[in-house]
Amino acid sequence: MRVYRCKTLLDGEADYSAFARLFAESIRDGSSDSFLLVRDDDQRLLVVASESDILPSLARGPNDCMVSYGSSYSDGTRTFFGLSRERVAKDTSFVDAGFAFLAIKAFFETKPISDHVDFRNGTPDDEIVAFPTSMIARPRVERKLVEMRVEVTEELRTDMQDVCEYIDDVADDPDENIDFDDAIQIGSLCGGRINRKQDLYLFSYHLDNGDVWQFRVKRTILEAIADGGIQTLNVLASIPEKRDEPSDAPQPRNEAF
Repeated sequence: MRVYRCKTLLDGEADYSAFARLFAESIRDGSSDSFLLVRDDDQRLLVVASESDILPSLARGPNDCMVSYGSSYSDGTRTFFGLSRERVAKDTSFVDAGFAFLAIKAFFETKPISDHVDFRNGTPDDEIVAFPTSMIARPRVERKLVEMRVEVTEELRTDMQDVCEYIDDVADDPDENIDFDDAIQIGSLCGGRINRKQDLYLFSYHLDNGDVWQFRVKRTILEAIADGGIQTLNVLASIPEKRDEPSDAPQPRNEAF
């Protein structure tokens, strides 16, 4: 990850710990300069500190920018120094630092940052799509839904272990509700219990290549995925209409249900 302070490159191969150290040093120095994180896939994250809050703004393409959105109802604005000049952002774009850092860490790990912070369209500093290089719009990918049998990936198995542990923890908690389709968001998985009587769950598994596998199974199957008892799984897959598969991509078994 490349880490810039305004337009000055501080580290060309930073991990999350290195960024956190650089950011903390800037805060201690009393600086209000923005930081820009540029990932190998050219996605960018602008990080702005103001008082005890942080504004993260994500650019996934020249016409695909998002800015954080907090729960504040303030109509006020805050001024900050962007990549090259002063900018203005809404108060509501600054969110709790604890949640913001979870989103930043997820950005380093190429995981969905919206699991930690809410976003809306736009960015307070449009230079993030032009610096350090102009972002190129990705061609639209036409997708299709296909029923297929796939091999359970190691990531899916590991994340499912965390899901099962979470379900065990909240099973008897009256303050927790897992009975809707995005109640559980852990790692690459998003889902929830859709039928309490049948103990039936619906999950979507998001792969790094943009594919999504959706499956509806009982709790016993979730546990079998987690402990390695199941090696393949029937899914409804969202995949490109046309794609040259890389050699290291998960290879589905094209078998109908």
